[in-house]
Amino acid sequence: MVPFPEVVEATSAGYCAQSCTWQAMLNAGCEYAPRHPETTVLYQVVAEQLETFLNRQQDRDHPVPGFVEDEFLDCGVLARGFLRLRCQSCGLDRLLAFSCKGRAWCPSCGGRRMADTAAHLVDRVFPVVPVRQWVLSVPFALRYRMAYDGHLTSDVLNVFIRVLFGELRRRVYELLGVASSQCGAVTFVQRWGDALNANPHFHSLVLDGVYAAGGNGRPQFHQLPAPGNEDVLRVTTLVSQRVQSLLERRGCGPEADAPQADPLSQEDPGMAAMVSDSVRHRIAVGSNTGRGVVRLGDQIDGDNLDASESPRCAMGSGFSVHANVCVEGRDRMRLERLVRYAARPAVSTERLTEYIA
Repeated sequence: MVPFPEVVEATSAGYCAQSCTWQAMLNAGCEYAPRHPETTVLYQVVAEQLETFLNRQQDRDHPVPGFVEDEFLDCGVLARGFLRLRCQSCGLDRLLAFSCKGRAWCPSCGGRRMADTAAHLVDRVFPVVPVRQWVLSVPFALRYRMAYDGHLTSDVLNVFIRVLFGELRRRVYELLGVASSQCGAVTFVQRWGDALNANPHFHSLVLDGVYAAGGNGRPQFHQLPAPGNEDVLRVTTLVSQRVQSLLERRGCGPEADAPQADPLSQEDPGMAAMVSDSVRHRIAVGSNTGRGVVRLGDQIDGDNLDASESPRCAMGSGFSVHANVCVEGRDRMRLERLVRYAARPAVSTERLTEYIA
């Protein structure tokens, strides 16, 4: 049943000043265009395959988690509910469909959240100082565990940030003689790769320097020169060593028994199999189960970068760190683009095409 539409009127004291909102938008070269999600490849594939997939998993006694059965198919569809917007000045009506506000993989809601987050961080959080992006990728076995273990993901991130901050403090003390300092960073946890495979990794936007108390007691920023390859390698080595120690303390090391090292395989074997195949770039269900994912077009994943040839990149024991992107403090537009890149949703409808084997 379609909810009774709510009428939101624009008054002359609000949106309509001397001319109506619609005319003002036309004069500015802007016009609202509904997005029609039901015409996209993503929507059509999900709508066609979802029920079959859910029934098949139920028949196999491998039901999927509840978050899979979300409201994505209702997002942006007028038949599922909408607001009616009317300009009191000219009488023009517009229908605005409800959104699902999902945080998983809805391109529209994820894109809106990406834009809002980037604007907030650039306008209200990041100071006008250089910001460097540090990207950490982890070994395949650890990706599998981090894909469903949020506590482990947080612990690995804490290790990464502590190592990064320690490296910044070490360098600022050796190069500038600053003994007591504070660092800052914002980290985005991305859980997918360029083929929508499970690939938890971190994009940390770190102030490229430290703050320390100045002569008047107020914080003063001390910018550091760009890290060398040996600095990035040191970070990679320390992260690798400390994460391995973390896994051993948590009973997830090579010597741990299977139930403790992989509880998901005991609690939900179906989900464990899908996550494992996704991490390894394998098709998890259907007639092509076990086959590798066909990769077309450009590949932007960190796994495809050659750390031996890229500057400020290093690999060790399956861990990979990249730190070659830096934005100057006053280049706020480029910083916003960088934040958008780190906060982007998993799926982009513009990059999706239907491939029929």
